[in-house]
Amino acid sequence: MSHDIRLLEKALTHTTELLGHVTPDRYGRPTPCADFDVRALANHLVAGNPYYVVLAQGGAPDFSLFARDHIGGRQPGEVYAEGAKEVLAAWQAEGALERQMPLPGGGAGPRLADLHLLEAVLHGWDLATATGQDRAGDPDAVEEVLRTWYGNHPDEIRSRTGLFGPSRTAPADAPALDRLAAYFGRTV
Repeated sequence: MSHDIRLLEKALTHTTELLGHVTPDRYGRPTPCADFDVRALANHLVAGNPYYVVLAQGGAPDFSLFARDHIGGRQPGEVYAEGAKEVLAAWQAEGALERQMPLPGGGAGPRLADLHLLEAVLHGWDLATATGQDRAGDPDAVEEVLRTWYGNHPDEIRSRTGLFGPSRTAPADAPALDRLAAYFGRTV
């Protein structure tokens, strides 16, 4: 198993554990993502797995996946765990890890696997923050996301991608994932 697959597996396992503690009585809580309450964030995370399966297989981004309810009446951690198995298998296909996100203006953006790792780690932080769980994340996955992303996605290009808000300041002694969350526009 490649280093990239191991890191994705660690991040997806950690996010599965966080989602496993999400119960319907927590669904209405706000999250650090202005557009999502806990239920919507959980559904966004669950939808991310089939979204990245398509991308890992060479398909085009299908944002309609995020508009569907993937949880229904099921426990979000169970649904996410099923999708995690499928997406990890998709990333192991020949050439999948080298695929890059097409940019709206043309050209190739970041590696899709790096973007998936970032989303699992960062949205895991969002979910942990909203539900009062440990926000530290998997240390290896957090270290890789910091190495790949921190300082490498300046505010001036964020408005073009629409993926993240302007960076914010985190306390100097903040844990690594809190610093990363602030870098991507979250208030820590």
